Amino acid sequence: MERKNLSVFTKISFLTALATMMMTPASIYILSRTSDGSIKPFLGSFVLLAFILPLFGLPLSIVSMFSKERLPKRIFALIINSLPVIIVMYGLTMEVIDEFFRAAP
Repeated sequence: MERKNLSVFTKISFLTALATMMMTPASIYILSRTSDGSIKPFLGSFVLLAFILPLFGLPLSIVSMFSKERLPKRIFALIINSLPVIIVMYGLTMEVIDEFFRAAP
């Protein structure tokens, strides 16, 4: 595939990053307000979509790094699409650190 044709991947990953950037704060707010387990199916799918969409956009962002589009646009898409994965990895790391380095009772 030629580098000129990779602009399609850049456009899709950039739009995915914009959608993620708009949905993530709203989904975090929804999760904080409905933490008692009474989340409605529509809200649950909205939160799930906010964290699944970047998993689709991340490989596209990596492929789009080889295109001839503007570099800030490609880097923006890569960073925003990788943020939910980074947040989950941070949470898991903190849980492991808390579990194994906590003082014994």
